Amino acid sequence: MLEFNIRNKLFKKKKFDKKEPKESNKEKKSYQELYKTEKLYLSIIIVNRYQGEYYVDEFIKEGCSLSFIIYGKGTAPSELLYVLGTPQSKKDVVISVIKESLKDKVNSIIDERFNFSKSAKGIAFMIDFDSVMGVLPYRYLSDTRVNERRDNNGK
Repeated sequence: MLEFNIRNKLFKKKKFDKKEPKESNKEKKSYQELYKTEKLYLSIIIVNRYQGEYYVDEFIKEGCSLSFIIYGKGTAPSELLYVLGTPQSKKDVVISVIKESLKDKVNSIIDERFNFSKSAKGIAFMIDFDSVMGVLPYRYLSDTRVNERRDNNGK
């Protein structure tokens, strides 16, 4: 009988009081409200094979955070390729993430290269990011190493 009572006391479940969460007077602000952020764009350029390296090098010089090449092969008929002025079916697809402050510089780089010669022609367009889930993915895509705080007025 003595052993049974000792076991009950040793292995008895502890009851914890449920604490109510503390209410704070401060409202939590989002990352956008606390730090300076820039709108991001996805730039996609389709050019003839081996022309994409030029864009990646130039974009990195200008400060783009992410830029890479995907190799592609077109499936359009030769008549359509002739009309479009691109006889090759092997293509480079350059994908870059660009901040809003670099958008004009990147567009001028693309315009200069497209006007350089007939072989440097291609298709280029930009899509704006509607949203990015989470602070870390945004910081990675925008290449933000140091957060710049907004002033007290939120500007």
